[in-house]
Amino acid sequence: MAALMTSPRAWSFLTVEGARQYGGNAGYADKPSAMYRYDSDVANHRSVRSGDVAVIRSRVAVLGIATIENVVEGTGPKARQRCPTCSAVNVKARTTQSPRWRCTSGHLFDEPVEDVVQVTTFEAHYGATFTQCPSDITLDVLNGAVMRPNDQMSIKEIDLARLEAFLLSSPAATAIVRNHVRRLSIVATGGTDRQRSGSIIEERRRVLKEIALRRGQVRFRKRLIRRYGASCQVSGCAFPGLLEAAHVNPYALSNDNSEENGLLLRSDLHTLFDLGLLGIDPRSMKITVHPQARLAGYEQFDGATLLLNGTSGPDPQALEERWTFYQGQLISGGSTD
Repeated sequence: MAALMTSPRAWSFLTVEGARQYGGNAGYADKPSAMYRYDSDVANHRSVRSGDVAVIRSRVAVLGIATIENVVEGTGPKARQRCPTCSAVNVKARTTQSPRWRCTSGHLFDEPVEDVVQVTTFEAHYGATFTQCPSDITLDVLNGAVMRPNDQMSIKEIDLARLEAFLLSSPAATAIVRNHVRRLSIVATGGTDRQRSGSIIEERRRVLKEIALRRGQVRFRKRLIRRYGASCQVSGCAFPGLLEAAHVNPYALSNDNSEENGLLLRSDLHTLFDLGLLGIDPRSMKITVHPQARLAGYEQFDGATLLLNGTSGPDPQALEERWTFYQGQLISGGSTD
């Protein structure tokens, strides 16, 4: 499903002052309050983008939070250290034991073998918005926000909503959170389904998810627009923001996103159709509006003809089943809940 825009993500960056060792390389020179360096050997190296949020941490503390301004890509040499026995690049220098070096396979040695390779380099710049995190965001709190925990990764994706309650105690961090919320897109809402009372991130996700569900699957909607034209088939409304893809036979029952199982309806008429307060006679294609909906101001659509744009319209069997549902609502008195 295509997103309407690229939705921002949030990351935890592991950094230290000076050089840091990763995966057998000789280190990266970071400036934790302004810039983070990494290369194409690092997991998630292609996923980090401008507009994303970065929480910068060291081995012992959470240092700050920022919005990434830009990511500069280049190429350069990388000194890679390997185990002399098995050639593994995951080697670590030990500070108090001898031999000094050990690889992940358990081999011990005095010095690693070093070779130089060309890699794609990246610099994530964020100095303009960097601010310290509130002191109650500990490493344990940050680790609890990691979406796919992995101790070996220096760039980890996090769910910013899990840190929101802490961040909102800082005006500068609040500005970063609110900017993140404004950039969240309709389709790519991400995160968890757990409700968090008072969370502006979760509230934004909930609203956007509801809009996405109401519009239907993007490709499904586009197919219906190609078939029927970009207007409501009941009202003729052509305002794109109100035009939704409605399933004749509910998707939950049919798993059918074919154009024969769809209608393009204005958002309020979509709701009436789903509630069984607006029916379509499968033989005449005439619109019938439930008495409750007529009293609410929808009488103008009663007796109108479904707009088909020269096509054969929806699947007759699906329309018949929906018509039966509408008839049942007439008998029961309907529901506006």
